[in-house]
Amino acid sequence: MSDLFKVPIRNLFVMLSYAENMPELANSLNDVDEDIITYDFICKQFLKEVEFVIRRGLTKDYVAKTEPTNRLAGRMVMGDSMPYIIAKKPTVVCEKDEYTANIWVNQLIKSTLKSISLNRQVKQETRSQSFKQMESMPEVNMPPLTRAAFANMSFGRHNVHYKRALQIARLLHEMTLLSHKNGNWSLFSAEIDDRALNALFEKFLFNFYRLEQQEYQVKAEGLQWKLEGNKLYLPGMRTDVSLIHKQKPEKIIIDAKFYKNIFQIHHGKSSFHSDNMYQLFTYLMHQSAELNLRGILIYPVNDVEIDEKYSWDERIKIEMKSLDLNDSWSTIYKNLKSVIELEKI
Repeated sequence: MSDLFKVPIRNLFVMLSYAENMPELANSLNDVDEDIITYDFICKQFLKEVEFVIRRGLTKDYVAKTEPTNRLAGRMVMGDSMPYIIAKKPTVVCEKDEYTANIWVNQLIKSTLKSISLNRQVKQETRSQSFKQMESMPEVNMPPLTRAAFANMSFGRHNVHYKRALQIARLLHEMTLLSHKNGNWSLFSAEIDDRALNALFEKFLFNFYRLEQQEYQVKAEGLQWKLEGNKLYLPGMRTDVSLIHKQKPEKIIIDAKFYKNIFQIHHGKSSFHSDNMYQLFTYLMHQSAELNLRGILIYPVNDVEIDEKYSWDERIKIEMKSLDLNDSWSTIYKNLKSVIELEKI
């Protein structure tokens, strides 16, 4: 069974913003006091954006609607109409385009409003406001919220004013999926299991370094084993984050690892988890001999400070660093930037 780990709502929101490639949402909170940022606060930001959308007027579009009718209108669907024809009923099935507000952008908003209105951990005032906004969209359906529903969001001139509302809706949904069922969103932290946190942290790191620096190309790098023989049964190798310098023969390989306990205990001795070190060392051994290399294990933890450095030779270094997720976002940002800016190879 996975351990649960508490993450401040503010930092969870920021990590999700980067992980989902929406860093502008994280930046929008830069001037907000971290002490007031709760799940309820973020819900209220969503409601403000929805209010703006409603004032502008709900976007409408043509949607194909198929239904039985006794009046021929639109395009007759022959296959669906045949049972009525065979039964000699004065009915056919027709498909026609209907200009309606019942389209995906409005459905995502209304389903999110419903989710907030039913969330007992959100303040009553917020739930009531959400319900009122939901009631103002009577013609819009409320399909279940899924990751797939948010996956292909795109915005053009006619619906760009929806962008921020739907971005926040997406992060609210991700937060709900990540949270433990007993997590209290009315407080300042959410409980997340370690596997879910590890997956989120990997995506966050990748996009953070892709967006917040210019010196390195960033990619998840697939590596081939330098072994002769049948490679069919060899496991795959892929780095979490590879930073390849654009001008110099330098590379930094970062692996994100989460554990409730940063050390393993063997015969009473504390040590770093051996499989993490073996994995990172293998990645480094499969790099070009022309490169200067740094392999870095970053552990997202709370209230533990680790900063250890080791050398294989003049060319290859290994480092273990902790990142305290209880810190302010400004401190986390600074610490992540310092990994590549203050300690050049």
